[in-house]
Amino acid sequence: MKTLFIIFLIIGTMLSLSGFSPKNSAAIRKPNSIFQYSTLSALLEGVYDGELTVGELKKQGTFGIGTFNALDGELILFEGQCFKAASDSKILPMNDSVRTPFAAICNFSADTLIRINHPIKIKALENYLDSVLARPNLIYGYQISGKFDTLVIRSVPKQEKPYKRLIEAYKKQGVFTFTNQEGVLLGFKFPKYLKEVNMDDYHFHFLSKDKTKGGHLLNCSILSGEVSVAFIHNYNLQLPNNAYFNHSVLTNNKSELKLIEGSER
Repeated sequence: MKTLFIIFLIIGTMLSLSGFSPKNSAAIRKPNSIFQYSTLSALLEGVYDGELTVGELKKQGTFGIGTFNALDGELILFEGQCFKAASDSKILPMNDSVRTPFAAICNFSADTLIRINHPIKIKALENYLDSVLARPNLIYGYQISGKFDTLVIRSVPKQEKPYKRLIEAYKKQGVFTFTNQEGVLLGFKFPKYLKEVNMDDYHFHFLSKDKTKGGHLLNCSILSGEVSVAFIHNYNLQLPNNAYFNHSVLTNNKSELKLIEGSER
């Protein structure tokens, strides 16, 4: 593999690799800021109910991912519209009164754009991004738009009380494979020192271009497209105020998380 290198400029970033063509940001932008409701450790322990509504969430940004109360599908906020990827992978628009137990939202503004000009698997792309965006202590936001050769996505069905821990709930997930799709992956990568509050690895949700299918990404192969990267310097965490959250013992079992998030990439 050819040597990877990066030249950071005051305005944007120039990246160079065979098959990738970067573009610089047109102007200096204000830093991106993430608003997050609840924590990953709470979700792992079965804290699936929150007070925050979709309407309140939209006030914090136009782009993000999460889930809905009772773990009822995957939350996708894209271009200010909120969707649910149901357990059958179908996309449903959500009204502002629906509530969420966990979500991360921002007003996405790309600092760097990287073109994908040849087929690449998602894990190889993630490794490439880690190599050239070597700022491991930042939070990153990602929007990957393009054509996908294959996609493996999932969504978890609505849970019934008493709620089971996430490692048990995910076993009933619906897993779907799609080919020849256009759409967008959106998500984040948090640094390791924040692993108790969010994923210290790549976490993507997929939304098809025609807004008919989507879900949590397990694996994919990208034919061509563009990666928009946001460097996030500001982080605002709001905690739930209910008995589920206040009295749960919150831990973060990394081995469980790998199973849940699809470590087979």
